[in-house]
Order: sequence, then structure tokens, then C-alpha cells
Amino acid sequence: MTKRMINSEAQLESKAVPLTQLSRGQIGRIECTQAHPDDCSMLRAMGLHPDASIQMCRLGEPCIVSLSGACRIGLAKDIASRVFVHIDS
Repeated sequence: MTKRMINSEAQLESKAVPLTQLSRGQIGRIECTQAHPDDCSMLRAMGLHPDASIQMCRLGEPCIVSLSGACRIGLAKDIASRVFVHIDS
């Protein structure tokens, strides 16, 4: 199975961390997604794209996140671990 990296340089330069490392209530900005192309397309369709604001609502299975405060989405932990974010200060 081939994996596709999107904006992999941004992850390395900005010290982005997997979404699953955010604590409940913590906010970050999506830097990149490292996943299979089909998964990348699905995530983009749900609004998870580079520079989108994301807040951790519940960690676990599924991982519940809020996108820009507009909607909540449940993600499988495996998928959430492939979304890299820059944590807001």
C-alpha cells in the first residue's frame, strides 16, 4: 500500500505533532496529512485541510474534533494519528 505525504517539509520545519497528541480543549492548525490518497481526499472533503483550525474535544476511539468551531467530526484513532498539527500557543 502506497502512502502519500502532503506538505511533509512543513511538518519537519514547524515541529508539527500528530493530532492524537493534543489534549482535550487544545487548539491547533493542520500542517499536513500523511495518509493513503483515498484517506487524504476524505479528510479534505470533511474540512481537514492545511491551515484549518482544529480543537480536540475527546481523545480516544473515535477521536472527536471540532473544526473552526463550526462542526464536530469523529475520526478513527489511526486516521487522526496521520494528521499533523501545529499547536497554538
